Amino acid sequence: MNASDNICIQGNPDISGIGVRTAIYAQNLLSFAPALFALRDGKITRTELEGLETQSRTILITAFAILVSAIVQAFTGGITNLHASIILNLSWMNNTNLFIYLLLYFQHRTNLTEEELREEVEEMVGAEINRVDPILQHRWRYEAGKLCRNLVVIVGSVHLSLMAIVGIWLWSNPAGFGESNPCSLSALISVFGIQIPLHSRGLKIWSMMVYSVIVVPMLNLAIPMAMFEGLLLCFQKLGQRWWHDKGRHYKANTRLALGILAIIDIVLLFDTEMTLQVNQHHHLLSSEAQWTFGQTLALLLLLVPLRDLVESLLEQRASTLGKRLYNACRKGKAEIAKYVLDLGAKSSAI
Repeated sequence: MNASDNICIQGNPDISGIGVRTAIYAQNLLSFAPALFALRDGKITRTELEGLETQSRTILITAFAILVSAIVQAFTGGITNLHASIILNLSWMNNTNLFIYLLLYFQHRTNLTEEELREEVEEMVGAEINRVDPILQHRWRYEAGKLCRNLVVIVGSVHLSLMAIVGIWLWSNPAGFGESNPCSLSALISVFGIQIPLHSRGLKIWSMMVYSVIVVPMLNLAIPMAMFEGLLLCFQKLGQRWWHDKGRHYKANTRLALGILAIIDIVLLFDTEMTLQVNQHHHLLSSEAQWTFGQTLALLLLLVPLRDLVESLLEQRASTLGKRLYNACRKGKAEIAKYVLDLGAKSSAI
């Protein structure tokens, strides 16, 4: 009996190949670096936030490309239910980057002084008091509107909705998804390290519930953020015993949330690799390790987020030097100001 007789799922290296997976893992894990770097002083500047915004936008564009490719292949019969579940895992991983951005966005907005907020509003509507003051009196409305107009938030929310549509499509009828064979239902997928067959009714019900909750745009961001806030509130009383300073306490909470997101990414990585491994000999044709044009291209495209990462770190350094220059000028320390300029501080970073 030939070993290939037990194989009922054709490999798809351009969707879940080692090159594609490596590129997604790398860009998502590297996205924590600028976030932690920005948090070192507890204050997220506008320059730092813009760098994180560029990074998130780049990753979300890649995430959209993967989902659109999966949808096209599902219609043309070029993808199986097992590969769709792997793509959903990778999509969840891409979404953690959006929540990294949101965490630092909220910290930036929370730390804005009244003077900085007034300057921002004046820049937007002009210096007319009769227009500025009403906005400042209803800050929550202004902040909500600003958040809903944020391009990263809009793109991230639409991506979550598209991912939810694919998830509902897959789990409403796993056997009929794409070119799936009936034998593919016995394939195993890893969930928190536990191998569960695709035909599991419990997994189907749970997946349908999760994807149904996040299918509505904007609401799919509010629910996870509310869950995050609830989790962080559990640590609030404990944190208040350690940090009496509100800013320091908020920074600690943000770092804790980043740690949770990092754990989620690692679990998703582990589950994806475990799913491919446990199905390698019985269900899946072992071509995921083959290097194709699509996999090579994915690794080459990794240069874009790497460039954004380097630019973000350089901009954050320039911002730090700009702060030192500004403080030195205010205190009349000309020698220190000259030294900071020599280090590379930019006037735009002040």
